[in-house]
Amino acid sequence: MQTLKRVLALALEEAQTGFATLCRRMTDRADEVLGEAVRTAPAGEQRAPAACRVFLREQGATLRARMERAYAGLLARAMQTMHTDLRTGLHDFRADTLTLVDDDVMTRQIEVERLLLRLRDADELSLGHLNLIIAQMHGDSEVRERENPFRPYLLARTLYDALHSMVEDEAHSKLLFDTLSQTMTAELGDFYTRLREVFESRGIRSRLLARPSALGRRERERRDWQRAAAGLADADQAMRRRVAALGAVRQHVEPNQELQELVYSLFNPAGLRRGTRAAQAPAQLQLDGALRQLQHEHASASAAGAPAPLALRERLAGLPPGPQRVVAELAGMLFEFILNDELLQPALRAQLCRLHTPFLRAALQDQSVLQNADHPARRLLDRIGSAAAGIGASSPLLAPLQGEVQRLVERVLQQYEHDPAVFADAELEFDGFLASLLRECEPAVRRCMPAFERAAQVAPQVAAIADTLRGQLETVSIDRRMVDFISGTWAQVMAHTQGSQPGFSQLLPELVWSGQEKQAPEERAALMKLLPGLGRQLRAGLAAIGMPEGVAQAALDQLVSLHMDVMANKLAPATTPRLSIAALRERLGASVAQALAAHDAGGADALPGHDHFRAEFALHGQQATVQPDPVLASAAHDEEWLQWARAGNGFELLSGGSYLPLRLDAVTARNAGFLFTGAGLPAPLVYSRAALLAAMREGSLRPLEYAPLFERAVESLMTGAESLDASR
Repeated sequence: MQTLKRVLALALEEAQTGFATLCRRMTDRADEVLGEAVRTAPAGEQRAPAACRVFLREQGATLRARMERAYAGLLARAMQTMHTDLRTGLHDFRADTLTLVDDDVMTRQIEVERLLLRLRDADELSLGHLNLIIAQMHGDSEVRERENPFRPYLLARTLYDALHSMVEDEAHSKLLFDTLSQTMTAELGDFYTRLREVFESRGIRSRLLARPSALGRRERERRDWQRAAAGLADADQAMRRRVAALGAVRQHVEPNQELQELVYSLFNPAGLRRGTRAAQAPAQLQLDGALRQLQHEHASASAAGAPAPLALRERLAGLPPGPQRVVAELAGMLFEFILNDELLQPALRAQLCRLHTPFLRAALQDQSVLQNADHPARRLLDRIGSAAAGIGASSPLLAPLQGEVQRLVERVLQQYEHDPAVFADAELEFDGFLASLLRECEPAVRRCMPAFERAAQVAPQVAAIADTLRGQLETVSIDRRMVDFISGTWAQVMAHTQGSQPGFSQLLPELVWSGQEKQAPEERAALMKLLPGLGRQLRAGLAAIGMPEGVAQAALDQLVSLHMDVMANKLAPATTPRLSIAALRERLGASVAQALAAHDAGGADALPGHDHFRAEFALHGQQATVQPDPVLASAAHDEEWLQWARAGNGFELLSGGSYLPLRLDAVTARNAGFLFTGAGLPAPLVYSRAALLAAMREGSLRPLEYAPLFERAVESLMTGAESLDASR
């Protein structure tokens, strides 16, 4: 594939330039580290770091030049053997090919592996995307880092070999390798990020997971294209027609240009400048008028009566040569692929193909439509395609979905002139229809929605109450353990049970008073009388929000420990006046009531987590499996994956080594929560935003589609262009 070869060549150039920059930063930082070691080490231990620092200052440029040459050689070989198995198989082993491995080789392998682990951890996300991009470029369903020519092993091997070829003293060599390893890891910085951007800026993005099924379909399609392009007698007739149609586009290719390059430049953001509009020449105005007439004819015809995409292309065969002709030809090819997409039901494919004419008009008016995934016309196609794949052919929701798609398609056909807002409005209406359809027609979703939506609403309240309580308790003499329990655990009980069980909020003054120092015997006696009832109410509050028994017991055990210290008079003396229960009720009552009533207080940006969803489902008496929140924060590019998380879209859940089909049935405001159902699930599955992103990042949850509908069509078109170029 010539276009991809050019992208790989650009990535190779970026890798060599980036490696040179990395080497310079690595040695500069190592000089600083060794200088600090000389200054802080005892007098008897300064000799080695001083000698290593002298080496870097005198031989640093030579070391960098040697590393750059070595890396270029390793990189060139890695590019040649990428996804080509040149390793000796077991059947090739013979006695005369076996050799002994000496200690030096083993030492090198150990040291290189040690650095390799550090480098992987330095930018795991971008490296993972690169591994996946390389695998998918070669149609491989298995991601193997050893096939990535930019893998960190080459960096580690280059440093080790160059350093040990220049430094004979073993102790100095080891110290230099350790120091340079540390600084290379610290300075790896944007090395892999920039490499990844080389691919992504040219439209080559990693899928969330390589799918054997998707790759298998792609390989079958490539084979069918190749057979039809080669003129083999047993080629599929439909594929023969596509080859003929794409062959007509080849007539517009310049002598020194390949068809695949033309297709790539037309659909890739780097090919044309976004937002550029074609000049409204008389020929184009005439063409737009003809298409407008066809559009209105299609609006009054049924899906069965609409011409096939390639037939429309043939009706426009009289177009003069030029960019407009190419756009018209390729738009017809794109909708031909949509008409044959395996993930869509035939009736919905036909409805989407009725949008061919208004889409072509939009593309002729603004060719960035073909490149901009956020253009309303493309978004509408992709949105309907994703929902159709998620709902599936056997769902009772398919019939109303088809009716709504038909209504919206006819509306676009009737109203579109030049304003893309027609497509955007149709998408908004489609989103609203899906949300209502899934909520009203799925009993499990309908039962869960009050709890699901309430969790998103109460999350800011929990944050506001916690902030209020922490501020109030700073002025009260109270043990830190009680402050943590009230602001962390009891604030959740108060917010979630507001209105249904107000007694839990009224318990706050007694709770605060129980955590204060008790000097007089009568105070300790009053506490002894209070504690049994207090304990019962605390346990009831934690149970009401569905807190697991083990977690609830641990929280209560902390309070038991605190109360034992209070009874034994072991608390530190109070630094502020101690208040009675009545005084605490007066001080805390107004501020807590205000926080409970404030929906837009200081925690307005707070998003619900596992605890919020668990609490609301428990309070509403609904069964749901709430996924735990991740320990680590989300990665930088995780937000891109939220584009898939729209109601009606299909997903797959990893379970027992295989994937179960799911459907995303509801999404709360601000993409804060996600509710899934599936035939194999005993109860709905609920994710917070953090939990969803973590699951998609690790691969335990993935979209049903490996790419949006329009992008799948472009990939098919690229495969066809590649096959025709190869058949020349």
